[in-house]
Amino acid sequence: MPDSLVGRMKRAVAAGNYDDPQEFVRTAIENQIQIEEEEISQEVKSLDEALNSVDPESEIEAAPEGTQPDDSTHEQAQERQSDDAPPADRTNETTLSLARRQYDDIPTVAPPDESRLDKGPLWGQYNRIFPVKLVVRGLANALLDSSEEGLPDGPWLDLQPFQRRAARTARKIGTEIATHDERAGRKRGEKLAAALPTGDDPDKSMDRFETHFIGRVEHDDELTGALPHLSFVDIVRESPQQIGLTDAGQEFASLSNPLLDDGVDADTSLSQEEQEFYISHVRGVREEEYTAMQKVAQAIEEGDNRPTSLTERVAYLNPEWSNSQAETIRSGLTSRMYELGLVDRSQVGQRGIAYELTAAGETFRSNDTESTQPQ
Repeated sequence: MPDSLVGRMKRAVAAGNYDDPQEFVRTAIENQIQIEEEEISQEVKSLDEALNSVDPESEIEAAPEGTQPDDSTHEQAQERQSDDAPPADRTNETTLSLARRQYDDIPTVAPPDESRLDKGPLWGQYNRIFPVKLVVRGLANALLDSSEEGLPDGPWLDLQPFQRRAARTARKIGTEIATHDERAGRKRGEKLAAALPTGDDPDKSMDRFETHFIGRVEHDDELTGALPHLSFVDIVRESPQQIGLTDAGQEFASLSNPLLDDGVDADTSLSQEEQEFYISHVRGVREEEYTAMQKVAQAIEEGDNRPTSLTERVAYLNPEWSNSQAETIRSGLTSRMYELGLVDRSQVGQRGIAYELTAAGETFRSNDTESTQPQ
């Protein structure tokens, strides 16, 4: 390793983000393996970029305020600074009920204030919607159980115990879904278990799931995680942190889901009703995400249907994004739009891919075109 990289690695360790150089190298290797195994090859920083992100002497500027980080390094560092208790032994944790029930009487909370959320489209690592569905269903059932048992929690549950149960549940069902992915011969990018914590290291895999798809309150009172950024939950800094379900989260939890309600051998991760609800919901509460989806559909329709050219089109959404940030956003958008049935993928050559609009995607695009026509 060049001396310059060794020095920067030492500074990263000294900054408190890693216990020792061995942990830094181990984390870098694990991230690279994740890159190879999942469809995020253009979402995660290189080792050099990761070093720059924590090197105060680096000439590379930090991401502008309001933009998203390029990988999980930022959130991993924040997790280490959390005032929550250290992770407990997971072996005896129970799982959540995912059965569909009646949720009309669940107490709900208001959505998080927008000032606590990142601006722009969703971060690229929030690359699937089914994990979000799984967590809101589990949260709805946990709240219902708490209410029926007469516990004094009201609309809130302690965050950390819920996170751990949700991650354990996601790993259990994810392993079952992954088995059916293999039997069905699904390729990378098509697997229904994508983004669920099925990695070889259970604790790290579940920690990553908790960070990406549930979230937490940081020291500046800002929120991380897909659930609050979609206004399906709010998380508050009590002692300990607590999580509550919003009206939108309650409604999403109540919708029937193929994998949760029909069986893990289902052919799709979201029902048409869920897809339509999600698109409508995002249009109302996350306008920048909806606009980005429109731009992706337009670019594909106009022939920019390969990752590189599509990234260039996505980059126009925010001139302050680096190329790596634009790649992150593009990859997350196309993954979510694939799950929503708006785009499909085809292989080009040995490893290349191209995107095309599905019939639903063409309708989505035509509706957008019609809505922008002068009256």
